[in-house]
Amino acid sequence: MKRMPVLLCLLAGLLGGTGAVATAAPEPIGTFTFTLKECGFRIEGVLTGKSNFIELPGGALLTSPGQEVTLTNVKTRESVTYVITGSSHITTSASGNQTITATGRNVLTIPVGDRKGVYLTVGSVTYVLDSRGRQVSPFEGDAQVTNICELLA
Repeated sequence: MKRMPVLLCLLAGLLGGTGAVATAAPEPIGTFTFTLKECGFRIEGVLTGKSNFIELPGGALLTSPGQEVTLTNVKTRESVTYVITGSSHITTSASGNQTITATGRNVLTIPVGDRKGVYLTVGSVTYVLDSRGRQVSPFEGDAQVTNICELLA
């Protein structure tokens, strides 16, 4: 199964499409709660705002206008809150690798591998995940990258 980062925007196992372009206005997501384990400890997340998924030929575009996320270390109760208004463009190669370009303010998860974790990016960043969700290229671009796992540890 192909996995992509959850832009906390997060979250979740969407597959890049190959059909015609489909678009709609961003929709309110209400309050969405989730759990992350990418830091080696459990994080509870609460996401509010709007999101949009646009299917593109060979990929997808995720947008998150007006989203806010609070991430809390379940054990220590340490927490951070971010406004995440960025977008991510995802393309999938024939080998199953996904190239993600995130712009604006995003919370990204790397689900497996030696770079596994949760990151806040501000600016533009591009990276590649293999078909198992492992990051195979480092973050590249002018984005400021904050390791949220270190903040909540």
